[in-house]
Amino acid sequence: MATINDGGGGSHLTCRVFVAPLWQGGDSPYPEFMKKASIVPYVSCRREFSSFFMCYLSKCLLLVGLALLLPACTTVKVSTKPQRVTQEGINSAIRLKKIAVESPGRDDDEKYVGFSKQTVALLKRAQKLDSSGDREVAAEHFLEVAFDARELLVDFVEPRKSPAQQALLRVHNRALARFAEFWTVDPRRKGRGPYIFKFADHTYEIVLGKDSDYPRNFFDKAVAARSIKGRGVVKKNREGYGAAMVGIREQRPGREEELKFYPARGMHVSATLVMGDPRPGVGKDAPIVVPLSIKNPSLTEMVTVAGHTVPMEANFSAPFELLLNGSNELLEGLRGFFEAEQRESSSGLFLLEPYDPDRIPVVLVHGLVSVPMIWRSMIPELLSDPAIAKRYQFMVFTYPSSYSIGESALLFRNSLAEVRARYDPRGQDPLSNNMVVIGHSMGGVLSHILVADFDDRIWNQISDVPLEKTRFSPEAKAKLREMAYFEPDPAVNRVVFIAAPHRGAKLALSNLPNLLSSLVKLPGHLLLNTANLLAEPAIKDLKIPFSKKLTSIQSLRPDAPVALALDASPYRKGVVYHSIIGDKGKGDTPDSSDGVVEYWSSHQQGAASEIIVPTGHSGSYKHPLATEEIKRILYLHAKR
Repeated sequence: MATINDGGGGSHLTCRVFVAPLWQGGDSPYPEFMKKASIVPYVSCRREFSSFFMCYLSKCLLLVGLALLLPACTTVKVSTKPQRVTQEGINSAIRLKKIAVESPGRDDDEKYVGFSKQTVALLKRAQKLDSSGDREVAAEHFLEVAFDARELLVDFVEPRKSPAQQALLRVHNRALARFAEFWTVDPRRKGRGPYIFKFADHTYEIVLGKDSDYPRNFFDKAVAARSIKGRGVVKKNREGYGAAMVGIREQRPGREEELKFYPARGMHVSATLVMGDPRPGVGKDAPIVVPLSIKNPSLTEMVTVAGHTVPMEANFSAPFELLLNGSNELLEGLRGFFEAEQRESSSGLFLLEPYDPDRIPVVLVHGLVSVPMIWRSMIPELLSDPAIAKRYQFMVFTYPSSYSIGESALLFRNSLAEVRARYDPRGQDPLSNNMVVIGHSMGGVLSHILVADFDDRIWNQISDVPLEKTRFSPEAKAKLREMAYFEPDPAVNRVVFIAAPHRGAKLALSNLPNLLSSLVKLPGHLLLNTANLLAEPAIKDLKIPFSKKLTSIQSLRPDAPVALALDASPYRKGVVYHSIIGDKGKGDTPDSSDGVVEYWSSHQQGAASEIIVPTGHSGSYKHPLATEEIKRILYLHAKR
């Protein structure tokens, strides 16, 4: 039981409130409401209502309903246990011995049995050393196992992909992965002298391979992909040679400019550590030189081992698992909607890997009450396709989804301009002349606005008086001009709309969305802009009423100025656009709907393609048919 007070000492309500799931971790997404409504334990069942407090009761019920949705919405939850990787190596060594014993008569059986016994002993010893904190000696054990396993792989007499070869390959990969975790944090790697490891009678000098895609000191930390277990992201792996890792470059003081356009948790990318062909050192007792290359598996599918070309191991989902660990899709979306003021500072265009001037940018844009984590399974799926990964680089745009569409579209344009100024100031890369944008729901509308030729259609929906002749102040005119007059982006050549309400949605006319809108906490500068407009006599020059709190909800009404102007505006010449539309069982007719957006609003005349996927609104971007259609579109675009 709880008593909720209106803060004025008068009205209060005693009721049951079950909203705990929204505040797991102690962080409330609704501090403004909670400041006004204090909740304290109360034992009686008394109820005292007032007309003033009925608003708060509605809010409580709304929050309860949203809280009940949380368990059904995916939370990314993973744990990282390096011991799993070591144990997999031990199990593979035992498996190799079993194969050799059960299939006697071959020349190398005795060699495999001996290697297996030695490897199991070394890995168990390394496991104990690692647990006791003696990581450098543990690393020497892992390196010895990886090196010996590679030597056997080179001389392997079994048919390719035989059980024995696969067991030996797993021993090498797992031992190398555990070594990599130490290598990336070892302070000695930053020195100028030789990087030496000693084990028994062997001395190894580690050098960076000439074909490495990253500098030796680029990543601050590496995590073995096989050590990550959990839920919330679909696994996308590629079996092969090498140690699949997550390379992490952290946000640190001094890197503000370098990592400005990367997530707050830093850069997380798929990387594979590959051991190249060792070579003997020069001189007596010289160490064996072991080249290690840090490869980008999106760009490299095959590697050469002792003259043989083999697939390279990779894990494309592990970076997203670590980056999003602990995040709940719905909760993050609610925070981005209700607490726009807090989300504003973390909005913009973000890269997911180091910028590549040669690959085509694909920007993905989320929708209302949503965040970029909705793409956590689609992007790994696309990156696992070599034909796509070698031609495209993926970025995400995020914004406070309660912003009016005009404000969000302006933020989108400004964010693109900032990224281009940083990475392509001369305008020579695909970033400035050949982009693809994919938007879901309201993100599809923002993507459409980016390539629409509005001319003066937005302003004509707002006023019959030319902007320069209105009685607004110069400052207000400048703001209105920025929102209503802009050119389509010349770099975006193809757009994919997923369940986009181009003509608005009838749902925005109902009471519930408007109640949601009333709970939004917009940034002060947005409210001030609206207040300044309302305070001026020039408000009479406008033919539509201005709300004191204009949010995306009002912008998504079918009669909203932007929706009407967008429907009347042509696409920029040369833009190719595609539609992916959800359907909840009514068929692809003007009367069908995905439960939120109707077909008449999603359909775009002149689209290069349109497919209907049998799913609701929130499932439209992750349906297998939608993913395959996006792949097809990207294959097609790459041929231009």
